Amino acid sequence: MSDIETALFESDNERENEEFDRDASISEMESEDNNELEDDSDSDIQPIRRRRNRLLSSSDSESSDQPFQEEWVWNETENIPNIKQFSDIAGINPICLRRVSDSPSPLNVLHQVLTQSFWDIITEETNRYARQKIEKEGFAKKRNQRWFPVSSDEMKAYIALCILMSQVKKSKLHMYWSKRNIINTPIFANTMPRDRFFDISSFLHFTDNEIISKNDRIRKIRNLVDYLNNTFSNLYTPNNEVSIDESLMKFKGRLSYIQFNPSKRARFGIKIYKLCESSSGYCMRFKIYVGKDKVQGVDIPASESVVMEVAQPILNKGYTLYMDNWYSSPQLFSVLQNQNTNVVGTVRKNRKHMPKQLASFKLKKGEYRMLSCRGLLALKWKDRKDVYMLSTKHANVRMVDTGKRRKLKDRNFENIIKPSCIVDYNKGMGGVDKHDQMLACFPVMRKCVKGYKKMAFYLLDMAIYNAQVIYSKINSTKTSGVVSYRLNIAEELLEQVSLPNYNCRGRPSHSDTPYRLQAKTWAHFPENIPSIESKQHPIKRCRVCYKNKIRSETTWQCKQCQVPLHLPTCFEKYHTLQNY
Repeated sequence: MSDIETALFESDNERENEEFDRDASISEMESEDNNELEDDSDSDIQPIRRRRNRLLSSSDSESSDQPFQEEWVWNETENIPNIKQFSDIAGINPICLRRVSDSPSPLNVLHQVLTQSFWDIITEETNRYARQKIEKEGFAKKRNQRWFPVSSDEMKAYIALCILMSQVKKSKLHMYWSKRNIINTPIFANTMPRDRFFDISSFLHFTDNEIISKNDRIRKIRNLVDYLNNTFSNLYTPNNEVSIDESLMKFKGRLSYIQFNPSKRARFGIKIYKLCESSSGYCMRFKIYVGKDKVQGVDIPASESVVMEVAQPILNKGYTLYMDNWYSSPQLFSVLQNQNTNVVGTVRKNRKHMPKQLASFKLKKGEYRMLSCRGLLALKWKDRKDVYMLSTKHANVRMVDTGKRRKLKDRNFENIIKPSCIVDYNKGMGGVDKHDQMLACFPVMRKCVKGYKKMAFYLLDMAIYNAQVIYSKINSTKTSGVVSYRLNIAEELLEQVSLPNYNCRGRPSHSDTPYRLQAKTWAHFPENIPSIESKQHPIKRCRVCYKNKIRSETTWQCKQCQVPLHLPTCFEKYHTLQNY
């Protein structure tokens, strides 16, 4: 026994001092142990085992995350929500309100959204692009021969005609300049020649091609996107309920990021994420999908990264955000809850961290089951099909009357009852749908070969609708619809712009035209002030002179307006100037 112990200790010393001969010494030691144990089975000496360093495998790393997964323990108890209080001040920006308080006309409100810098950028980039094209192509084309630089006022007139085209639908563009009586619309020919309109459409541009980044897929309208996102968020602060959803702008051209969505009416088009106010549909922020939403190097789903980017202006302010099942997940709701934002939305049953037992419940129509975890309420409600909801705002499921009725087979009616969280969701989720509905009524955009031009006209529609929302908030006593607002914008733009003298083809006609008698129903003509019994030739103070604090009488007045005016200067000022 003593010899064996000595051999074992000697082998230990050799293993410490001579690492290169470690394996050989261990094998000798083990063989001696085995032989000695066969001779003496009552030996108390145990073989010495090597200690090996344990390497972490993928299964070990997964087990390290197990405590985080165990935190999502769903219980059939009432939820304890941590409702965030709305801390922002909703309404129009006070600076914008002061600018339009004196004369809140439709055009003045639009000028707060599309400022003079917006028109200057489009004018400058259009002229630059035209100059580059002409230098490259030469003057072989007639379009290049007749081109001259466009002005800011001419660009406003061009946009005004585009707005009118959305209200007066014709199958082809050249029909707006047709002189056939049955389709004639003289406002277009009186404002701008047809070739000039087509030339501006051809050279219309929004950024400098020489300095843009080639990696940006919407580089042609990047300036426009950044400008409108900044303006929309600064001009108006929405109420405490907002919604996020995607829209589809119809386009079937050749673009790498074209989307197909069979649930949308357009089916093929460009996807745009929008953050809109639930009540009015005002778009506060938007993002154009260009083929990638997931942030590289970050383990965050694409749906979650989109929400965190688009909803950035409303975080940490106590808003209530509504979203559909493409975005919703327990992890996203927990992140938004930590950033002082209430969230309500539908959810897919197979989302990560969703309770699996919730999907296993078999329910009849009208029944529901609920689970709660970490301030989240998960609901399964049976309607025509299973509906799954997540909410950080509701404590339990409370069935409420929607105020609607359903007709039964026996011709009787029953009240429709739904959970309160679903009623709130249906009410709050309509912001983006309302915005899309208004844009689809009379779109400015027309069929274009270039996708970026169609997107630019779509963004112009968004700006006009947002301006109409602000105008309706300022003039709450007046009921101004979208159509009348757009017509007023086009009319005021054409009244205030100064256009160049276009060289029209042909010589002026000296014969009588069929339009010479149209003026008898609307034109203004001067007449002598009618005599009265006390005075054969009465005189009255001129309205224009009176407003300019000049005391002067006249014997003439406007026959239709019945306003005394001097001829011809005051008469012309009164009928052509808004501030005469």
